[in-house]
Amino acid sequence: MSESPCCHSCRSPLSAETFVTEQLPRVSSDCRPAPRSGALAVCPRCGLAQTVVDEDWRRAADDVYEAYDIYAAAEGAEQKVAAGDGLAGRSEVLVRRWAAEGALARSGHLLDVGCGNGSFLRAFSSRFPAWKLSAVETSDRYLPQLEELAGFEDFFLVGRDQIRGAFDAVSLVHVLEHLADPASHLADLRRHAKTGAGLLVEVPGWRDNPFALMISDHASHFTPASLETVVRNAGWAPTVVATDWVAKELTLIADNNAGGEPASGMVDPGVALRELAGAVAWLQEVARLAAQAAAGSRHFGLFGTAIAATWLYQTLPDSVRFLVDEDPDRVGRTHLGLPILSPADVPDGSDVFVGVSPLLSSAIARRLASGGRRYHAVTSGGTRTFPTP
Repeated sequence: MSESPCCHSCRSPLSAETFVTEQLPRVSSDCRPAPRSGALAVCPRCGLAQTVVDEDWRRAADDVYEAYDIYAAAEGAEQKVAAGDGLAGRSEVLVRRWAAEGALARSGHLLDVGCGNGSFLRAFSSRFPAWKLSAVETSDRYLPQLEELAGFEDFFLVGRDQIRGAFDAVSLVHVLEHLADPASHLADLRRHAKTGAGLLVEVPGWRDNPFALMISDHASHFTPASLETVVRNAGWAPTVVATDWVAKELTLIADNNAGGEPASGMVDPGVALRELAGAVAWLQEVARLAAQAAAGSRHFGLFGTAIAATWLYQTLPDSVRFLVDEDPDRVGRTHLGLPILSPADVPDGSDVFVGVSPLLSSAIARRLASGGRRYHAVTSGGTRTFPTP
């Protein structure tokens, strides 16, 4: 490495004992195969699991952002997530749950950091039409779409514009994990927040979804405790840290009231390191199981079109013939040059590998398997095929 490795959050040195050895493929956060960059480690002081941030990692992350294509498999439509008995946009779910907390007034001014093509702003405006909206992003590519939103006021371009104004709420949806020194960024945003202003942070949860560890441009890999630690150390006062608002993700709600206490000792670095090593070992085993399922199949596919499926595809690219997704915005399109099929369109005699956490994998495979379509679920002890032979 060209720099002495240290925690990008608390700046403590990272010793060799804090690294997790692995040589696995990487995926960009917009679901493209990516070069391997940055080692995985745990800070021995604050316990934050992280990709080591050095010049090589920064260059690789910049390359990802230069070609970023948000929700490409759905032509820009936001990812659907489980919501009751059906599917809904992630932002719709987050706004509904945030509103239910009762901390948002009928009117105010929201600053959405890392707004992308405006999915969260659009969902927020639909529920809170009297609010003014402002946004921060690294590119003005989607500015024409943002300017069409009712109540849209200001756009701040990272690195060029200074954020102006005082805001009643700040949102970062799948942004904080990308930022080196996340507490410093949150502290800067707090200076633009009114007293009592709300904060919403949404990040991947790697305990429930180890595939998130393989996202090349993510600097931090949060657990509920490490996310709360970072937010508290930035001066915000967390009120909700949830793992059930969106499956496999972490949601934190905080406010800018006086009395936010710095965090100390919330994360045990030794436990975090063992969990991280266990997650990497699990990924290696899932890749082996997928290859095993593909070896015995004449027509093999993967369930999903996001991070997990993109990562698994790289471990056996010559075996995968199609992808399966239940999101109607994705069905009929292509990803990785492969057709995206609905479960009903999977040909008889096909094998589909469901590479997600064991609990979800079995539930999905059991629900979708039918007739001659075999779904291979990841279990705690290997795989299970549905329908049961």
